[in-house]
Amino acid sequence: MKLYEAIVFDLGGTLIEYAGKFDSWPDLEKPGMRAAHAYLRQEGVPVPPVSQFEAVGIELLPGYWERAKMGIRNLTVPILLACILDQFEGNLPENSLLEGAARKYEKTICAGAEPIPYSRELLAQLKAAGYRLGLISNTMFSGQAHLDDLMKFGMLSYFDATLFSADSNMWKPSPDPFLQLMSELKSGTATTLFVGDDPGADVAGARSAGIDVVHFASNDRFPPLHGVLPDATIHALVELPGVLAI
Repeated sequence: MKLYEAIVFDLGGTLIEYAGKFDSWPDLEKPGMRAAHAYLRQEGVPVPPVSQFEAVGIELLPGYWERAKMGIRNLTVPILLACILDQFEGNLPENSLLEGAARKYEKTICAGAEPIPYSRELLAQLKAAGYRLGLISNTMFSGQAHLDDLMKFGMLSYFDATLFSADSNMWKPSPDPFLQLMSELKSGTATTLFVGDDPGADVAGARSAGIDVVHFASNDRFPPLHGVLPDATIHALVELPGVLAI
């Protein structure tokens, strides 16, 4: 097995599960949309019925997500909420109200988050073995929302560098977030390993940056990616030390 200096992880579906009771994305975003809608209504913002608000959000989100991944336009929760409201007649609320609604959206989703089994123990084991640890997350949430999650689950202290796409406007599968994090970790392509659950963003993304990758097949939410293969596949995080031979 190659000797790595740095191990970089994806977040959602790899270290923390955000899907809750929902089997598919973007359905898992529905509770957040409802919370944002309730906040805006409470603040006196003219909003459509919640069913319409949610339906438009679910319709728009996949396209906006794909455009963000392609580097066309960044995606944050306030941007999504503004785009939903823009589909209905009326003036958009001021940015502070959109930001407030976004925080309600994030907190509602994050309240249902659970750590993936063995995630904290794995990070502790890797840190004790001398690896530098990083994290790259494709997310429209603020980085602070996810830092709070990592803190809550006892994982934050293990990371030497983190990168969240909404904050940085760097989205996997572009090589840019990988190269940025390697620079912060002071590791090279030959000594960095990435671990993630999404074949498109994680496996193809790591390959685009020239680094090795382990596919964590933790769920079946993603279609298979033909022609781009990981260096290894695991079905539980407890398997990763065996891949690394530690």
